[in-house]
Amino acid sequence: MKYNRRYIARFTVEAETPLSVGSGEKGISTDRLVAKDANGLPYIPGTSLAGVLRSSLSDMDFTNDVFGFGGENGTGSRLIVSSAHLVGDDGKTVIEGLKNIDLDSEYYAYFKTLPERDHVRITDKGAAAEHAKFDEELVHKGTRFVFELELVGDKNDKEIWSKLLNALASPVFRIGAGTRKGFGKFKIIKDSTKNKVFDLATPNELQAYLNKSSSLNEPMTGWDEITFNTGENNNNWTCYKLVIQPKNFFLFGAGFGDDDADSKPKTERYFEWRNGKPELIKQDCLLMPGTSVKGAIAHRVAFYYNKEKGETIGHSNKVSLATQINIEEAISIAGKRIDIDSAAFPSGSDQWDALEAQINALQVDGIAEWKEFKDALDEEVLAKEISSLPVGENNEAVKALFGYSKNSEQKIDGLRGRVIVNDIYLPYDVKNDKIFNHVKIDRFTNGTIDGALFQEKATQYKDNIILDIWVDKAAFKQDDLIEKAFLSTLDDITSGSLQLGGNSSKGHGVFTGALK
Repeated sequence: MKYNRRYIARFTVEAETPLSVGSGEKGISTDRLVAKDANGLPYIPGTSLAGVLRSSLSDMDFTNDVFGFGGENGTGSRLIVSSAHLVGDDGKTVIEGLKNIDLDSEYYAYFKTLPERDHVRITDKGAAAEHAKFDEELVHKGTRFVFELELVGDKNDKEIWSKLLNALASPVFRIGAGTRKGFGKFKIIKDSTKNKVFDLATPNELQAYLNKSSSLNEPMTGWDEITFNTGENNNNWTCYKLVIQPKNFFLFGAGFGDDDADSKPKTERYFEWRNGKPELIKQDCLLMPGTSVKGAIAHRVAFYYNKEKGETIGHSNKVSLATQINIEEAISIAGKRIDIDSAAFPSGSDQWDALEAQINALQVDGIAEWKEFKDALDEEVLAKEISSLPVGENNEAVKALFGYSKNSEQKIDGLRGRVIVNDIYLPYDVKNDKIFNHVKIDRFTNGTIDGALFQEKATQYKDNIILDIWVDKAAFKQDDLIEKAFLSTLDDITSGSLQLGGNSSKGHGVFTGALK
């Protein structure tokens, strides 16, 4: 027998931040629904677990051997990964298969209406893009799941098995979507996580393996405790720990208001485990979404990187040869003649100014064909200026740290983000809220607009907030200035120069502290 060992581990894990494992379907009011089992309860498909585990070990030389690979000489996977199913209200029973459970009972009813997060795509100008709002369903922080791993191997796979287990225990291991914006972090419940190695060459252990049930509720009698080496797979990551405190009011908006104000802080509830059972906390918690913090950091990183590189807006804008030919055609249609150098040149250069002077001397402004072309030219120059702004995916530091999307036309594969910022939950006391009254101002008269009074509710928090930011060291290898820009950004947060959250232009979101 080539593979006479079966390495099996059963994990109980708890979501430390909300979980977003999508079903690929939309709801009536939600753009992205989470995966649910036959009982209508959230679960994590085994394919999702296997995929993220392989991705986290992609730099290991044994990846293809363990997970398999395609092609003419491809092989199947030696790793079997079960789906992760919800732990029931008693804190012990795993809800696997179709069960007769009361979905209206206190615990299971919470999974009927799951938390949702609203998102909107932000343009390079820091404003919301038109028609780019979307929302997604999430699984509560504190929800527990159980799943199993089984490795088909031999005695030489002991080290590989250890690496697989340690990868799951790594603090940078994440499950599901949105892992770079705070979702998918979980912790292992060690007293409910054990493993067993079956030697199939031994009759007793062979029989024990054959008698083993596939049920996740089967007792783990005779199984061993697992000792994790959590630092084994973290050598490529650095954790920057910010200990900060709000200087005054801050607001991470919910996107809607309440009876008191048109805008209020974002709050959520989550499960706490007490006496071995899950309880949804009674009081809402303030939420600092990781995506909001990440967005502020990305914008400031671009600023510092551009400063170091001497990049300025429009520094590389060019007028294409095709555009220059169109200029000649437009003037020709207008009954005029001008010679243009075929070489492209910057739209704000001396050559460009000289060209404009020649065109103006021809007195073509009143000709309809020229006006039509001039409007099109202005649009092209503006589009080139916007597309070449050294921000967002046009900024090398932002691309290296926060990734970029795939572009099939340009044959760009894309890159996953290398910065992880977790959601933060803070105790919430409504007594610390303050309502700010505002009124919209008419930009022409500088007077108030009738009926345009609105209120926003911001809050205070007096204790320290610990913000962990994990960064893949590979992001800094491309250019030393990237790390310099990133550290300068963190300094801005701790010095109060970079506000976090909404309405920062009104004085909200100033934090001070230190980088530990």
